[in-house]
Amino acid sequence: MTLDDLGKILGGLEPGKGARVPYDVYELLFPPGEPDDGARGRAYEFARAHDARIDNRPDDNAVWFYKDANRT
Repeated sequence: MTLDDLGKILGGLEPGKGARVPYDVYELLFPPGEPDDGARGRAYEFARAHDARIDNRPDDNAVWFYKDANRT
């Protein structure tokens, strides 16, 4: 998966729906991955640029990107 792929996935989500990105994929997209603050910042900016928000779920070993439910 590339950032372009993730952007397309987010663009196709309905508001309130999400996409799971496993930590190993997240690490490739936003090196060096969790729990790096720089990676988190880049992921946050990417999500915001795609009208999405992030939910880090360590128990699921994944970061979820949710399409903002307040956007259409």
